[in-house]
Amino acid sequence: MKKFAIGCAIVLALLLVVGGIAGYMVYKRFVGPIAQFATNMQQVAAIEKEVKNTSSFTAPGNGELNEAMVSRFVKVQAYMQAKLGPRMEQMKVTYDKLDKNLKAEKREASFTEAMGALSDLASLLVETKKAQVEALNQGGFSIGEYEWIRGQVYAAVGIVAAGFDLKKMAEQAKAGNVQGLQAGTNEALPEVPEKNKELVAPYEKQLKEWAPFAFFGF
Repeated sequence: MKKFAIGCAIVLALLLVVGGIAGYMVYKRFVGPIAQFATNMQQVAAIEKEVKNTSSFTAPGNGELNEAMVSRFVKVQAYMQAKLGPRMEQMKVTYDKLDKNLKAEKREASFTEAMGALSDLASLLVETKKAQVEALNQGGFSIGEYEWIRGQVYAAVGIVAAGFDLKKMAEQAKAGNVQGLQAGTNEALPEVPEKNKELVAPYEKQLKEWAPFAFFGF
């Protein structure tokens, strides 16, 4: 009887150890990254509220940009690059990896990939949002105007803006939709007016360098 009790105690101890390890792995791979992501997105949302221009924006019916729009947009992107400095390379490395996977497999990024990327870029995403808001205020942009111009500008050089939709992910995480959480998508580009292509052409090389900003929704 004594040996049986000792045996049961050993089995119980092993189960606790295994359970603890499993719990730790679940936390490390899923719970921890989600919690960190939620915290970062709260910071990002709070920073975005500092944009001074809160007026509504009505996009042109023909979808065409003008020179002033493109010039102002380019200044915002250049400002963000300058503020991030060497850290821009960190974002590029993550972007290249995710974008390559999305294009090769023609699918949405998995939850695991998303959390891994966000964990690596946690502080950088907040830092980028701060730089973006500073630039938006300098350029007199509202969020609506900037996001529309961003989509049109990058589409003109063949890049989908906000392929890795942080806002959408934050909403899904907040709603508890963890199982169906998707990070990014290999969406088709919208139809691009010829005028937009002409206006954006002089900046094509720079825009392709700034593609990580578009991919992560900046």
